[in-house]
Amino acid sequence: MSKLIRIRAYEYQELEDYAKDKFINHMFDTPFEYEDEDEEGNTIIKYNYFADMDLAEQIDFCEINKYLFNKHGELIGHLEEEA
Repeated sequence: MSKLIRIRAYEYQELEDYAKDKFINHMFDTPFEYEDEDEEGNTIIKYNYFADMDLAEQIDFCEINKYLFNKHGELIGHLEEEA
């Protein structure tokens, strides 16, 4: 038998600093690749890290990806179901 439960979900900007830090540490293992050019015009791959973004960029990133968190900074969007 399944049960319906409610879980409080937070957006990134609503998290306490310790919870943001926990998510930043989690995201450190997954850099974002992007292409750039070197001095000779060759395409090279570079990496951006969530921790290197300023707060506004972090908030935008989480909003674009529709991330929801528990109060400890852990992703919980995967628990969401459409009714």
